[in-house]
Amino acid sequence: MPKCYLLAVAGGSSLDRYSNNVTLFNLVEQLNFPKDQPPPPGSVLPLEVHAYFELSPEDLNQRFEVRFCLVASTGLETVTDGFSHRPNTPRYRTRTMGLPAPPVSGTYALCVDTRLSGTEAWRRDALSWPLLIAESEPRPAVTH
Repeated sequence: MPKCYLLAVAGGSSLDRYSNNVTLFNLVEQLNFPKDQPPPPGSVLPLEVHAYFELSPEDLNQRFEVRFCLVASTGLETVTDGFSHRPNTPRYRTRTMGLPAPPVSGTYALCVDTRLSGTEAWRRDALSWPLLIAESEPRPAVTH
């Protein structure tokens, strides 16, 4: 089964077409929303989720699915749809556009789940990305 060795949430990224190196911009560990104005339920935040996997030789050319899960400190889970992949190299990277908005503020861990296509059970990787969802007070108006 593929093993995730890097997981990150970023505001953007760039792939160098000559070196095949990726640059991540604005790594996100905290999101601030105005108090009493959380994102609407079911909305998707305009962020990129990057997941890098290492595969064993027997995993090559096997179709597997990946999904991401925001796990609140209370245990509440917000899960994305699964995405199907069939890597043919020992290392494989994904970039998923959009992160589901969590329903409440608090401390979260973004986790990655994988499964072989055609199976029911998801396997949660030990790796996670910390994410704090905070409510912010509006700034006072400048009066001078």
